[in-house]
Amino acid sequence: MSGNQQTLSTSLRQEQQLSARQLQSLELLNLPLLELEEKLLQAMAANPLLEAEDPDDFPVPDATPPAEAEDEANYDAEAAEADEWSDDLPLPAGAGGGEDEAERREYLFNSLTDAPTLQEQLMQELALSDASPQVRAVASELIGSIDDSGYLRSTVADLAMSTNEPVETVEEALKLVQSFDPPGVGCRDLSECLKLQLRRKDALTPTLEEILDRHLEEIARNRLPQLARTLRISLDELNVCLAQLKKLSPYPGSALASSHSEFVAPEVEIIPVGDHYEAHSCKGNMPRLFLAERYLKMLETPELSSEDRSYLREKLQQARELIRALDLRQTTIVRIAQVIANTQREFLEQGVEALKPLTMRQVGDELELHETTVSRAVANKFVRTPQGIFPLKFFFSAGFTSDDGLELSNRAVMEKIRDLIQAEDSSKPLSDEQLAQMLKADGIAVARRTVAKYREAVGIPSSNLRRRHG
Repeated sequence: MSGNQQTLSTSLRQEQQLSARQLQSLELLNLPLLELEEKLLQAMAANPLLEAEDPDDFPVPDATPPAEAEDEANYDAEAAEADEWSDDLPLPAGAGGGEDEAERREYLFNSLTDAPTLQEQLMQELALSDASPQVRAVASELIGSIDDSGYLRSTVADLAMSTNEPVETVEEALKLVQSFDPPGVGCRDLSECLKLQLRRKDALTPTLEEILDRHLEEIARNRLPQLARTLRISLDELNVCLAQLKKLSPYPGSALASSHSEFVAPEVEIIPVGDHYEAHSCKGNMPRLFLAERYLKMLETPELSSEDRSYLREKLQQARELIRALDLRQTTIVRIAQVIANTQREFLEQGVEALKPLTMRQVGDELELHETTVSRAVANKFVRTPQGIFPLKFFFSAGFTSDDGLELSNRAVMEKIRDLIQAEDSSKPLSDEQLAQMLKADGIAVARRTVAKYREAVGIPSSNLRRRHG
């Protein structure tokens, strides 16, 4: 029988250890602008040798929403469903152009935080109600179970058990909350949500009630002719009913959600210079740090104690490394933006349909940077272009080569699909196969399955669901 044996072996392995300076550079490179601002403010608080050119030198978000943010909103399933049912909510008016910088800061930040949440508004309405203390206590518990979309995510039975109250009291409390604003709040499903809104308008007809109780699935599948026959009404009458429903909100809580656009501060801009385009740092959007002159002079003072001199020298070294890393960060971002400017000239002049394929590896090879460094540099960073403000990542995608040798990015093909669908006859919408054939006729060989994937990516339903009846 063999016993336990121990062996000792050695091996050689080569590893690359990043220095503290390199780690700091990578950390700053990865940070988006607003997080970078916070990081630099912390560094200034901890290091007396660091100071900004001006106390107000740190950026205020640009009052222009990114162009690509509007497209990406279409990819969100919940937002797409909401858009299908309701009109867009208006945006609040912006700060006046005559306000000074301090007032603009105060407006931007206060306007984002002053609005009450849905639960806070419901509790305010509850406080003004004349319900009995028992019902008010149950209603308060019930409001805590309503999510931000306005739906009640707990059952009456569960609430009765948790509040130790009879079901009748819970139902009375639910009826009370459902009478609050926004209309539809406290609903338990889509059918109840829309019926509550119609009742508030005194517009819930027997036909609409039957549609909401029994036939939402047929509407979702666009089976309108069959539904009209089931309801024994004409297709025109059914379309009138659907027009009423589309004026309602499937997410009543969204009325209190922040309706501000996503404000961003682009770090770099691409501008035309003569017959070409150049990338530059955005003035005013990048914090600039300097060494404090008074402490540099103090280091030259012979009377300075050795302890203070050692402390200031350590802080001086840290400050120089931070400023060097900050400069390297911005230089890297501008260099990447310049490659984008050189590659995407047609996009800068014509728009998304002229976007060319570009990968991070290609940019890394051109700039002699690692692909992961490029990825860090473009993460959550924005660029201002003649076509609007875009995330830097927007410009990186694979693509196709047309029959005439023209290179197109995936995004450009998606935009062509969107244009073809917008121009279609809604009574005879184009199938994915037809779209693929039309693209092929335009010199872009794209498989039907790829067309379907791109169509879904831009939030466009299938031809069956796009067909308009009547």
